[in-house]
Amino acid sequence: MGKAEKKTIIIFIPMNKMIPGNKTAIVLTILKGVAGTMAVFAVVTALSYQNQLPVDGKLVMGFPSEFYAEGTGYSPERDEYASFQHFKLLGLLINIVFSTSVFALLCRLYRFIPFRKKK
Repeated sequence: MGKAEKKTIIIFIPMNKMIPGNKTAIVLTILKGVAGTMAVFAVVTALSYQNQLPVDGKLVMGFPSEFYAEGTGYSPERDEYASFQHFKLLGLLINIVFSTSVFALLCRLYRFIPFRKKK
C-alpha cells in the first residue's frame, strides 16, 4: 500500500486591492463609517421617539427594535400608581446593526447619483 499524498492549496488574495496603500485612509474610512452610523442612528431614533407620558402612556425609543421604554400608570388592582423603565441591550445592538446597514446602503447609492454633467 502506498502513502497518500497531502496537497496544500494556497489561495492568493491581492492585498493591495483590499487595503489602501495609505494607512491613514483606513482610519478616515473607519471614522466616516462610525460617524455615519451614529448620524443614521440618531435620525432613526429621533423619528421613532414616542413620548406619551403626559397622557398616562409611555415613552418608547427605537426602530426597528424597541430598546428603551418608560411608563407610569394607575393600577386598579393595587389602587396605586406604578412606573417602569426597561432598557434592552439586544434591541440597541439590533438598532446599531440596522443603522450600519442603512448607512452602507446610502453610501452605495450615493455612488450612482450623477452630480456633474458630462460634456
